[in-house]
Amino acid sequence: MSLHSPFAVGPDTVRFALEASGQAMFEFDPAKGEVSWADPQQAGDLLGKEGPATSSCYDQLLSMITPESAAARAAEVEAAKRDGRSYTTEFTVTEISGRRRWFEERGTWMKIGDRTLMVGVLRRIDAQKEREAQLTYMAGHDEMTGMLNRARMKNALENALDTVGDGEGSAFYLVGIDNVGGINVSFGFEAADEVISSVAKRFESVLSSDVVCGRVAGTKFGILARGRSPEIIRARAIELLNAVRQDVIQTRSGSIAASVCIGVVPLGAEQGSADAAMAQAEAALDQARQSGPASWSLFSDHTDPVSTRHRDSEMSDTILSALNDRRVSIAFQPIVRDTDSPWKKHECLIRLDSEDGEEIAAPNFVASAERLGLIHLLDRRVLELACRALTREPEIELAVNVSWETVKDPVWADGYIGHLRANAHVAERLTIELTETRIVDAIEASEEFVARIKGLGAKFALDDFGAGYTSFRNLKALDIDILKIDGSFITGLAQSRENQLFVRTLVDLARNFEMQTVAEWVDNEQDARILKALGVDYLQGFFISKPTRRPEWTEREEVLAQSTEAMKRPAL
Repeated sequence: MSLHSPFAVGPDTVRFALEASGQAMFEFDPAKGEVSWADPQQAGDLLGKEGPATSSCYDQLLSMITPESAAARAAEVEAAKRDGRSYTTEFTVTEISGRRRWFEERGTWMKIGDRTLMVGVLRRIDAQKEREAQLTYMAGHDEMTGMLNRARMKNALENALDTVGDGEGSAFYLVGIDNVGGINVSFGFEAADEVISSVAKRFESVLSSDVVCGRVAGTKFGILARGRSPEIIRARAIELLNAVRQDVIQTRSGSIAASVCIGVVPLGAEQGSADAAMAQAEAALDQARQSGPASWSLFSDHTDPVSTRHRDSEMSDTILSALNDRRVSIAFQPIVRDTDSPWKKHECLIRLDSEDGEEIAAPNFVASAERLGLIHLLDRRVLELACRALTREPEIELAVNVSWETVKDPVWADGYIGHLRANAHVAERLTIELTETRIVDAIEASEEFVARIKGLGAKFALDDFGAGYTSFRNLKALDIDILKIDGSFITGLAQSRENQLFVRTLVDLARNFEMQTVAEWVDNEQDARILKALGVDYLQGFFISKPTRRPEWTEREEVLAQSTEAMKRPAL
């Protein structure tokens, strides 16, 4: 082979580099129509041949490319020759056995003496394509059941609402497994997971292929099916109830008699959005559960989600009074480089106390605050408290969550950023986090908000990454500093090779975009060690520390404040 002119390296060096990288270098002489390989044996192994590769092997490879891919490759190679540049192309070939293989080809045209030769490198990228396919699949599917995840289910619901009025219409069923808490207590969490998986399989066994089914929460499934007449809805609801309760579910911890409750909403123009339809289905599910296990309820104009409205009404007073009485605070959870690293970086988690001093769990008031339009006030209060802590303690860094409602509302977004501007002296030690599943709803509004906070020196993090689907374009457009990997992929990491693969893929993705990574929900040392081995930059979770309202520096500042106040008092 005549690679001595373009490459000033010895054959042993070329062979070692190619073997290490799993690729084969070739030279194509168009005048002779021949291909020469730098290492024929290495090329033969790459192409799946018995023995060294010959010139005809290259032609045989190209002959197995699909016509579309072949045309695209030929155009790219010709353009590279015309423009005097290199080219990169990917293509798949299908062997006689039916097996598909992916290749990447990189090359350039070179003038050597009176000859113009094409010098290229051929590389197998099957593993890369498999990882990409798995990442794409996992971005839209629930790992435990294989069903669509909440984000994809919501997209399907939106699409169904766009076609309201066509044909027989559709209905959305929200199915919740009864008494999962009791199953956890009596049989353990693994048994509860087995019940969830078994229920999913039973649904898929009785539903036709045109029915869309997904896992929209830990113990809840969303089902989107054609037909919205009362007769069709009743028949399908009973079919789902019977599919679960007709036989006990066998788990490794024993036999479990499971049941579900169902809330159904016929889809129409009155919903307007997937969120509204899911909220109505949730209200119908609440009503069904009031009737006991294995019940179903249909949402209608007469369905009054009294319990939800009553809770929201009470929570409205609780939230507003807590804000007025300064009973909204933040707990700090460390985010560390390694398990023995100093605690200099923390996430701020909102806390709210009732009038009698009892802590109200965040899930019990954040969702109500979003429905009531009060979440902006909580976002602003958390930012104020974080800026105050940063001002008091110059050695720490903090991360705060902001709701999508604040980001998309121009007035509240301006107010939020205005307060950050007023505290620009601490902005460079502040990270603003927004959940991935919300950010893709309106990428333009997200881009503007992110650009404004970063213009003030703050960092931006994408929270719960992996739970939804964010395109490469969006990742680049948003100028993200930090990806926080969704905790569902971290829990039980040591026992899940799939989660390990997914985390490794996310880490590689983040590095390609020059982003740092944070793993949430780190609960044990084994998971922590694996995460660091996979290249995760930061760890956060109960294994490091539970959130605390009174970290060391707040106690120190309080003592200092008391001492200063005492010094101001006149001596007796």
